Amino acid sequence: MLRTVGYSAAALVCSIFAQHLEHPWWFAVRVGVVTGLVTAVGIIVNPYIEYYADRLPRRVLGVLGIALILCGFALQSVQYWVALPDVKVV
Repeated sequence: MLRTVGYSAAALVCSIFAQHLEHPWWFAVRVGVVTGLVTAVGIIVNPYIEYYADRLPRRVLGVLGIALILCGFALQSVQYWVALPDVKVV
């Protein structure tokens, strides 16, 4: 609850400086509620993820780690692959 109120207040202050918003109070409430809900879901789900990860065999955990690293490399290179067709050859 405290995080929800804190992020709502911070969003309200930010919406004052960004004056292009029509409803700054509604924006602040949405930011606070979404942050609070995501935090609550994370607090509920994280112990189950940790329990599952603690019981994985070392090799499986290593394979998952390598897969995450390769996914990171692939996601990092997407920007270059998207820009590649726009290159004009003279």
